[in-house]
Amino acid sequence: MFKSTRFAVLLAGVTLAFSALAQPAPDGGPPPGQDGASGPVADPPTRVARLSFLRGDVSFVPAGENDWVEAQLNRPLITGDKLWTDKNSRSELEIGSSTMRIDQDTSFDFLNLDDKAAQVELTQGTLNLRVRRLYDDQSYEIDTPTLAFVVNRVGEYRIDVGPNGQGTIVSVLHGGGDAYGEGGARFRVEEGQSVTFNDPQLQNYQSNSLPPPDEFDSFCSERDGRWDHAKSRQYVSEEVIGYQDLDDNGEWSDAPEYGNVWYPTTVAVDWSPYHSGHWGWVGAYGWSWVDDAPWGFAPFHYGRWAYIGNRWGWCPGPIAVRPVYAPALVAFIGGGVGVSIGFGSGPVGWFPLGPRDVYFPGYRVSQGYFTNINISNSRGFNNVTINNYYGGYARGNVNYAQINYANRGVAGAIVAVPAAAFVGSRPVGGAAIRVNQETFANGRVSGFAAVAPTRASIAPMTAARSLPPAALANRPIVAATTPPAPIASFAQRQPLYQKNPGQPLTPSQARAPIAGAGAVRGGVAAQPNLRVVTTGGTPIRSAAPPLPTHPTTANAANTRIAPTNAATATRLNPAIQSNPAAGQGTGVARGPATSAAGAAANTHLDSARFAHPGANTVTNANANTQTGRPATTTTPQSLQRTPVTNANQMSPATKVTPTTRPVPVTKVTPTTSTSNGALRSNGNAAQTTRDSNYGTHNAVTPQNKPEYHKVTPTNQTATTPQNRAPVTAAPPPRVASPPPQIHNAAPARTPPPPKDKKDDDKKHGGRD
Repeated sequence: MFKSTRFAVLLAGVTLAFSALAQPAPDGGPPPGQDGASGPVADPPTRVARLSFLRGDVSFVPAGENDWVEAQLNRPLITGDKLWTDKNSRSELEIGSSTMRIDQDTSFDFLNLDDKAAQVELTQGTLNLRVRRLYDDQSYEIDTPTLAFVVNRVGEYRIDVGPNGQGTIVSVLHGGGDAYGEGGARFRVEEGQSVTFNDPQLQNYQSNSLPPPDEFDSFCSERDGRWDHAKSRQYVSEEVIGYQDLDDNGEWSDAPEYGNVWYPTTVAVDWSPYHSGHWGWVGAYGWSWVDDAPWGFAPFHYGRWAYIGNRWGWCPGPIAVRPVYAPALVAFIGGGVGVSIGFGSGPVGWFPLGPRDVYFPGYRVSQGYFTNINISNSRGFNNVTINNYYGGYARGNVNYAQINYANRGVAGAIVAVPAAAFVGSRPVGGAAIRVNQETFANGRVSGFAAVAPTRASIAPMTAARSLPPAALANRPIVAATTPPAPIASFAQRQPLYQKNPGQPLTPSQARAPIAGAGAVRGGVAAQPNLRVVTTGGTPIRSAAPPLPTHPTTANAANTRIAPTNAATATRLNPAIQSNPAAGQGTGVARGPATSAAGAAANTHLDSARFAHPGANTVTNANANTQTGRPATTTTPQSLQRTPVTNANQMSPATKVTPTTRPVPVTKVTPTTSTSNGALRSNGNAAQTTRDSNYGTHNAVTPQNKPEYHKVTPTNQTATTPQNRAPVTAAPPPRVASPPPQIHNAAPARTPPPPKDKKDDDKKHGGRD
């Protein structure tokens, strides 16, 4: 693991360098990122997006840059980051309890990502969005050349943008949302509808029911299965990004002192945390850990590590508390001290924090953020303890020498690399150096590494193997929300980093060079291709009207829409069609598509509906059920939709608060069709859900934590495809969503009486 040839040369120098640091003097000066400034603190977002899946050639550009490089698994993505998935490629992003999956030939850009908004630009290609939870005032927005689609309910959505940018297909598998266009155009797209908009004024459109699933839909379904049925879901908050990857790479066990602990089982005997990966510079978070392991996200950005017996175990935070993302839960030793040992500045070392070790962010934060990031990631704290530490942190005089760190003296816990390897984002495993354990254990500890980043710190130097078409860069985009101004280039920000080594910039500082060059507030002038179509740059809160019946498509609900000047493909003819005038949506039970070419046809990625409008027709009547979705066939009986009571009007489904641990979902057999994929009706009628375990959780929801938006079906009837009967369920009570805070358990509530349709449309939808 270590390079022994470096040991003899470096040991003496490293010992000398860290001996110079072994003074127990408290830190001086302002807290990280403060630089003597006063006024309100701008906390960074408590969530990021994790790049959790890569297949094929996926390219990446960090915020403020223009050079495309290879994307990296487990990379945290923030506002301004861009992705391009080339032909036969795919990627996946996790954002808390939501996921965005990107198909081939897709251009993706984060216009904004914070605690309330996830706004993306989809210039071309296909995006699947699944939202399992919405807190108060949260929204997801997909901006395309034709429209901006704003998601206001939990559910599952698919957006397809044509290669020429002349049309957008909005398909709502579950949930509902609003499409915004130019000239004040705004319409509601309901569950079960697939609407093709051909102009930014939303005048030329065609409304269909959902088409049969294609290969990309099957991919999303398979990934959802891992997410929904992960065993680790019993032990961590649903907002912990990456928990589903723990099942195949470790085991859970109860430890008397720590509770439920996860132990990795796919690592070497002498493995230690924060050793197999590299450091990178990420926006307002500064130095961030990027782990090499496919499971290496949750255990390195949430919770704490403990050395139990003779192995390392990960201790997650409380399950009923909304977690706060941390760039790396470590304490640093050395770095940037000006003590040269022949390899640049002094080495940089670190060790993982233990369950009761306080985390001091390397950036300026408010007291509420400081409290939440510690309490949500450890079970060993209370508010009084954290508040006592915040006083010293805010004044910049934390005396780290008086803190008894749990892992500081554990053999192998401290890892160190030369400063050049640290700044250059080089793999730690190949650059790590052996040092005198006692010297490191006595070295001066800090909450951040005082080393300024370079251009190599923000992204890998490996050039991308594929680039997006140049025409996409200037393609006009419709937006409902005014995004923040773009981040300045690294060259513009670098002097500020060198002034305060290791300290990230605030969002206003990171955008200041562009603003000084003439960009207006909100970033519109700096993004001339972006057209905000709402008054004041804010989406409307009132219910959007349903799509009216289109005079040219009243009898064309069975048509799959191709882009302008492209051939139109005909869909299989379902028995019940959507009624745009009434806001009705009905759907076929969805299952994995099987092409006429047989099983081999499912090995490719030709799934984009615009690019391949005829490639998704289901022709195999014996298609097997996968991940809880029944198969579809070409026989008219099997394509008939499950009748829904009072289906002339659709509204968001109601919310209930889970109070008990749900029963594990059992997948259906290939010969049985259940109510999966059937549509919800309004709150006064029967409701059904698909068997995807939407919204279930294993902890009681606290009173001040937003509830899981789930519809609990009862009295469901399952029949065979040849004799499908209506599926009915008693409507659940409605429960108001409390403010998004994080403590105290909730007593049982008495649900209020059902509200009228207008109020219901303002709420989030049910979780299926």
